[in-house]
Amino acid sequence: MHCFNPMEAVGLVFQKFQFNIMNPYFFLLFLCLLSLQTMAQAPSTLSAQEIDRLFEQYTSGNSPGYALGIVENGALIYSKGYGMANLDYDIPLTDTSAFYIGSMAKQFTAAALLILESSGKIDFSKPVRHYLPDFPEFEKEITIEHLLHHTSGIRETNSLQLFQGIDAQFEQPFDTDDLYQLIIDQKSLNFQPGEEFRYSSGGYAVLAKLIESISKQPLRNFMETHIFQPLGMRHTFVCDNHNEIIKNRVVSYWPVNNGTYERRSQVFDAYGDGGIITTVKDLAKWDQAFYSGLPGIKDFASKMYQKGRLNNGQEIEYARALQVRTYKGHQMVTHNGGMLGFRVDMVRFPGLNTSFILLGNSAYLDPTGTILKLADIYLAKDLKYTHPTPELALEAPYSIPSKALAAFTGHYWTDEMNYFRNISIRNDSLFLDSGNPDYGLYLYPISPNIFTIPGYYIDNHLHFQPAVDEKALIANFGGTRRTFRKFDPAPPENLDELKAYAGHYYSAELLTNYLLVIKAEKLFLQINHNKPFQIYPVPSDRNVVWNGKKMVWIGFGEIKFTFDDKGKTNGLIIGDGRVSGVKFEKRP
Repeated sequence: MHCFNPMEAVGLVFQKFQFNIMNPYFFLLFLCLLSLQTMAQAPSTLSAQEIDRLFEQYTSGNSPGYALGIVENGALIYSKGYGMANLDYDIPLTDTSAFYIGSMAKQFTAAALLILESSGKIDFSKPVRHYLPDFPEFEKEITIEHLLHHTSGIRETNSLQLFQGIDAQFEQPFDTDDLYQLIIDQKSLNFQPGEEFRYSSGGYAVLAKLIESISKQPLRNFMETHIFQPLGMRHTFVCDNHNEIIKNRVVSYWPVNNGTYERRSQVFDAYGDGGIITTVKDLAKWDQAFYSGLPGIKDFASKMYQKGRLNNGQEIEYARALQVRTYKGHQMVTHNGGMLGFRVDMVRFPGLNTSFILLGNSAYLDPTGTILKLADIYLAKDLKYTHPTPELALEAPYSIPSKALAAFTGHYWTDEMNYFRNISIRNDSLFLDSGNPDYGLYLYPISPNIFTIPGYYIDNHLHFQPAVDEKALIANFGGTRRTFRKFDPAPPENLDELKAYAGHYYSAELLTNYLLVIKAEKLFLQINHNKPFQIYPVPSDRNVVWNGKKMVWIGFGEIKFTFDDKGKTNGLIIGDGRVSGVKFEKRP
């Protein structure tokens, strides 16, 4: 489908009839066509004003911000920059500013795989080892479909890199080969393939290597030939050389304080999980491929929107590098991205043929939430609130005496996801919070020891049970089961409680050394050859928090010390929300 562009028409008329620009009839024609262009570039005046108000905090001229695009019925009807692409030189953001889009790039990797599938060169149901013989052989085979839907169990590579001591801002050289090597060095998975969904960028680094192996060409060339060139995305490419010159390159920033910022620079060359540079204008062309199709792929949109399924048959909302959800009665397709200081998203409402593109260059921005506010303004007549879940079936909560409720209170830890939840009593009722009691969720009792949360599906519940193998609580949310154990959150009171942890720890999976040393009555942690940082008594990093005497959060992962039968420290495990845990052995 070709969309009418009035300004292209001006050029065609000028070329064909060679109008003299001094001719008043030419100016009449030009003004008529220009008015059409203005209509095509902006929604109603009221909507445009409301949209601008939504972004007014970025228009002061001294801050980064957003590049915005609204696509409707095949046309980029509104595009505007709010804030600066480069604070050093006061260069404003526009719809041609070139952004690094982080994980939003995964959908292009998925599309590249569909191209290979359509040509009969790949079968998504086959094991990865069929195409990459050096890929690890786990207890159960990982398929390409598992990787696409993040159901493989592969550990998150960004987390593993942090556990290795990489710069916390990822301003450090590495490439796709490094990520792939990190993955094939792993001996364990988070879970058996297909058992659950857990986001893992590492899976898409594997897919990039797989595409290159099958196509016999770099991913950059493959995407240029099969995706970007056919769609006319002339300013989009896989960035496999961070040193190359990029016209209109956007700088990303990290807020410091008092309205000041620091630059965050890309010095890595990894792709597949990210690695794409693009613009609002080009993404508008990509959006149209979901309506008009992508050359070489039959039913492109439906294939991209195909959701994953777990081994138990349960469907998940993650499709092929896209999240397919419902928002106020309409299907919504989205996948955000965040790396360095870039924060981006592209949200499509297929049933309304409307999409919103929002590319930001400052950390802590919320493009997804901002797009939903924007959609509420722009699509107000279409988006109607409907409660996404049924009301509770019970007319009244099960009655439990306050004394019985007290047995359920306390701190609960999940080793699978490495976080805790606190359960407390308020006004003779149980509440669940994640550390801030002011924002607790009311737990609705439906039996003597089973609770649910109003507003969620009835099958989501918390099941308290006597501690069996430390499993004091079973939580089920959307079909995902998590086990929690009770723990004592009291931090260590003196260094004597921590002296047993001093020593050398090593992980063969990460090829990484942790050294815990005591100097001048202080406990320090050194990762490989990095500078040691103090973790007790006053951590030198404000993100270091002791969650009890045996667990410490070090800013990017939770360390849990392990013990032998005699109670002597023999190792540690570090994990986060995307890595259940990597074991380190204590060396003599």
